[in-house]
Amino acid sequence: MCVAWQLVKRIFLGSLREAEVERLNEQAWREVVEILFAVTIFRQDFSVSFLAMVTALLLVKALHWLAQKRVEYIETTPSVPTVSHVRIVSFMVFLLAVDCLFLSNSLRSLIHKREASVAIFFSFEYMILATSIVSTFVKYIFYISDMLMEGQWEKKAVYTFYLELISDLVHLSLYMLFFIAIFLNYGVPLHLIRELYETFRNFRIRIADYVRYRKITSNMNERFPDATADELIASDATCIICREEMTTAKKLLCGHLFHPLPAAEISQTSCPINCIEKDRKAGVEPAAHL
Repeated sequence: MCVAWQLVKRIFLGSLREAEVERLNEQAWREVVEILFAVTIFRQDFSVSFLAMVTALLLVKALHWLAQKRVEYIETTPSVPTVSHVRIVSFMVFLLAVDCLFLSNSLRSLIHKREASVAIFFSFEYMILATSIVSTFVKYIFYISDMLMEGQWEKKAVYTFYLELISDLVHLSLYMLFFIAIFLNYGVPLHLIRELYETFRNFRIRIADYVRYRKITSNMNERFPDATADELIASDATCIICREEMTTAKKLLCGHLFHPLPAAEISQTSCPINCIEKDRKAGVEPAAHL
């Protein structure tokens, strides 16, 4: 099994970068602890096949962590060879196929037995992994689309924000369903408490960002005037928030320019750089930097 894992890693990723190895080590220890808690819940199903399935789950999870980290690397690297794009796309498709295969087997076992079993645990885990890799793949598509538009896709941040919001909602729903299923059949699932809390916290933060975003953009035209062509040229047509080029822009009271649709990136009306004194003179209450 480990040989197969090394082979897959070499084919799709090649040599791992230092950041990827660090991510792998950090996540591995945390997952091992959570798996040990899960084993105590399903101790009546403990067997050699169960250990093999748990090992396979850990190895598949490790590949997902590496895929996410590699996509992050590609998104932040100016020049990436075409072969790297082909490999990461193939890798994500491969992982989704593996998730669906294991998920199908777990659901088939659950339906066949018609009672609560360890198959609930594996079904849930592979559902989470499948939705995660789909989310990562869609983010990658957003990145490619923005790259093809030479960085001029101003709605990328908006779509990315909505994608993360939907992803968190799906994960929160799955965690809650699994928590209830385990609680009703086995007792309190201690290994889920941290994940459930973190997912709920992330979702709550995104909802707050969304509400703040809607509040700001609802009257953006009245609060922030459009920048003129001369002002765009004077600022090198660069957004003060995301540092990307702009074709149209809004103007803060201090004179700096930003994208008309910055999604959740704008959380206050003050400039994100050192314009506190200008903000005070303009009658804007200084806020924390972005």
